[in-house]
Amino acid sequence: MSLPEKPRITIAGSASATDSIAVHSRKDPLFLTAGYLSAKKAYEMANVGPADIDVFELHDAFSIMSALSLEACGFAERGQGVRLGLEGEIGPGGRVPVCTRGGLKARGHPVGATGMYQVVEIVQQLRGECDRTQVDGAKIGMAQNIGGSGATILTHILKAN
Repeated sequence: MSLPEKPRITIAGSASATDSIAVHSRKDPLFLTAGYLSAKKAYEMANVGPADIDVFELHDAFSIMSALSLEACGFAERGQGVRLGLEGEIGPGGRVPVCTRGGLKARGHPVGATGMYQVVEIVQQLRGECDRTQVDGAKIGMAQNIGGSGATILTHILKAN
């Protein structure tokens, strides 16, 4: 008996961007410019857009960062990121499932290891290994890790082949 082959996962896009480390020095303190720029570059590299993402592992160490990431990455209009949660759009069966196993807070936010775990979570989703939190038919996933309250943001897009 042979084990079933797991889907091959490729890194289709990967980008980083930076902004001022001091929030008060940013052009707009309520917009993650580095998140927007890194997502835009990763989308272009992967030849996808927000509507193509099946699961998003965002950096939810602080609740506001979730809403700001959803907005910066094009999943919600400015000031409307929180509505996705209120309307049930970010759960495993929603339009853009995020942090399907509880996110950084559920893992104790192990600084330094969080970005790697986000990628592992996306790989497991794309391979169909997430049991109760599995997003049906997930083929494209995105992970976005934030450093320095938005000063440095990395975005990775992975695809199942």
